[in-house]
Amino acid sequence: MAHEFNMELTPQEEWSWLVAIDLFLGGLGGGLFLLYQIFGLSSAVALLSLGLVVLGGLVLLSELGHPLRAWRALLKPFSSWISRGVIFVSLFLIFGALYVAPAFEFFSWLPWGDDPTVRKTIGAIAGAAALLVTLYPGFVLAASPSIPFWNSPLLPVLFFSHSLMGASGLVFLLAPVALNGAALPAIRVVGEVLIVTNFVLIAIYLLTLRGSGLAAREAVRRLSEGALGWTFKVGVVVVGMILPLAVVIWLPAAVVFAGICILIGALLFRYCVLKAGVYVPFPIT
Repeated sequence: MAHEFNMELTPQEEWSWLVAIDLFLGGLGGGLFLLYQIFGLSSAVALLSLGLVVLGGLVLLSELGHPLRAWRALLKPFSSWISRGVIFVSLFLIFGALYVAPAFEFFSWLPWGDDPTVRKTIGAIAGAAALLVTLYPGFVLAASPSIPFWNSPLLPVLFFSHSLMGASGLVFLLAPVALNGAALPAIRVVGEVLIVTNFVLIAIYLLTLRGSGLAAREAVRRLSEGALGWTFKVGVVVVGMILPLAVVIWLPAAVVFAGICILIGALLFRYCVLKAGVYVPFPIT
């Protein structure tokens, strides 16, 4: 039997600023921990990364409205990316805390602080969990066939790449107080590469979806026109990528300003991805 379709395209309204803030904080925390491990940054940076993920979880609980039921998110790890995400976050917080704790005097008595093999094992688990924390929000959204703009295997890659870029921005912001001079040039180069990489990935993502179905094309249009379009073009592209790239390359002394710009763009990126989502037309007969 032939079906008629409701051709009115409906944008999703369930997920907005609070979810965007949660995704931003979680990705920032996971990405920051990875940079901490790669560049041997201060243990205070690792502690901050854990705090950001905790704060993101608290924001999400306030958005859900029933925080006492949050444990139910653990019940479907084989079928739900949200359940897997809760597990990834829990592993990151546990092993991240275990890894960084011996660096602080109050916990210097912990036995694995003097056992490099055990500490490396804990660090490897914490790093893997941090990586998964940056990836899983993209998988949560990509598992939404009713919103074609999200339903792409490239979205988790975008979230991971943007998490690292946001983390590099936070490191720039903290540079005067938490970064030794030797690490800054290397992280600056990484920041430049991440900005260019994200710009290219976003362009590929939008160009690919522009040739897809009606709902995906409408989402791309929403990112090009109107208030959301201005937020995306000015906030994400200009402020979040072009401006900090120029500052880092030509005015490295203003790296703190570049960090602020990157963080603004990283938050607005999550918001724009969420708000651009449009439901696929559904059959009415």
